[in-house]
Amino acid sequence: MERFRSKLEAFLADVVRSMGRKERRAHAEQYLRGLLLEGERKSIQPMASRLPDGDVQALQQFVNQSPWSYREVRASLARKMEKEFVPEAYWIIDEVSFPKQGKHSVGVARQYCGALGKTANCQVAVTLDLGTEETSTPLDWALYLPEQWAQDPARRKKAGIPEEVTFQAKPELALDLIDEVRSWGLQDRLVLADSGYGDSYEFRQALRGRGLDY
Repeated sequence: MERFRSKLEAFLADVVRSMGRKERRAHAEQYLRGLLLEGERKSIQPMASRLPDGDVQALQQFVNQSPWSYREVRASLARKMEKEFVPEAYWIIDEVSFPKQGKHSVGVARQYCGALGKTANCQVAVTLDLGTEETSTPLDWALYLPEQWAQDPARRKKAGIPEEVTFQAKPELALDLIDEVRSWGLQDRLVLADSGYGDSYEFRQALRGRGLDY
């Protein structure tokens, strides 16, 4: 990791610029090094213990309390990654799931879990990737909030879910992701999705209304 640290810092230079303070940008680089290092546990304390300059308190504050905009960071990263892909790359609507044991993680519910290939207790996020036949990279993503979560004020308050976050079906989330990356200045591309999205006339019509092929 130390051999590649200068390359990582160069890669992140413009991505983390929107985070503001120099210390915050440094903690972002530390956090990413922690994620990239070996070791199964990727929570703050074990990652900090593996870093020569790891600081548990500083990293916890960076993740939990620092007032930086994740949207600006994502936009900068997405524009950077678009430059690395061949012109014929396309947008892929997909889902990623996170199996969970408990019931307190935001959005966790018994639902189809792609990671396990069955209905199970999990979180699900809708993703928009930039991809080719050989590889892909995420551009944007949104956590799916099931109706039982969206309509439970006490649960929402305890989990800190913002008031503006309401229930949206997965195709609606996918369209929001497309609109967001377009607002970042990314090039329109062919949209690929499985039948969970493609069978929806409203979803296809919304793509046509945006002038997008699919």
